[in-house]
Amino acid sequence: MQVSISPGMWLPVLRSQPPGDMSVAITIDDAPMPDSLPGMLDSLDEFGAKATFFMSGCRIVHAEELVQETVRRGHAVYAHGWDHVRLDKEKPDRLIVDFDRCENILAKYRPTPQPYLVRMPYNGGYRKISVHRSVRKWMPNSQIAHWRLSTEDHLISPRCSSAGDIEGLCRAEARRVVSSPRIHGAIILMHDQPINDRKNGDLKAMVTVTLLKELLTELHASGLVADVLHPHPSQRLMDRFVLF
Repeated sequence: MQVSISPGMWLPVLRSQPPGDMSVAITIDDAPMPDSLPGMLDSLDEFGAKATFFMSGCRIVHAEELVQETVRRGHAVYAHGWDHVRLDKEKPDRLIVDFDRCENILAKYRPTPQPYLVRMPYNGGYRKISVHRSVRKWMPNSQIAHWRLSTEDHLISPRCSSAGDIEGLCRAEARRVVSSPRIHGAIILMHDQPINDRKNGDLKAMVTVTLLKELLTELHASGLVADVLHPHPSQRLMDRFVLF
């Protein structure tokens, strides 16, 4: 187990829903993509499910109407930076500028959430004091949205030789995630066409839509409910100093 120490600077780092909440939180990075997000929203509606989207500014500017539609359908929306770069390797002010620029667009379609859930591109630097300090400077009442289970969806399209491979691979991945003994209350990571996945680009939209449909099918069959990711109500004093 990795342990990181700070002089009281750690923000809350979330890997599950708050204690007592057994719903699953599906979190979707890198949205919005016009050829996949509408299908994802339809699947979520079909299963009566909600999701939490961490949207990238570089994609938002080409599809603002999808931000509005995502909010209209009752999903949670947060900033995921702007250019999807490792902000922990940039100057601290770059993080503040990128998140602020992204949130300024999102705020046109819903009030800025408080507490604010932050997911860094690549989750880079969630164990770095400088990143927590910059996030706190940008939005003091923030929590870092990590995850407990990942769909590893960025590895699916490179394994597809044709569209015929997609359904079987997505179903197998969804079953792997949902069968985990850690599924109850888990934060699950997936993407709206992962930005860093540059292989089989013509299949990425199909993989994204199919994977979410299969994941929702498996959750439903297991009696699990997918809800938005809820901020934790409090942080233990010790957790400001020690990050597990």
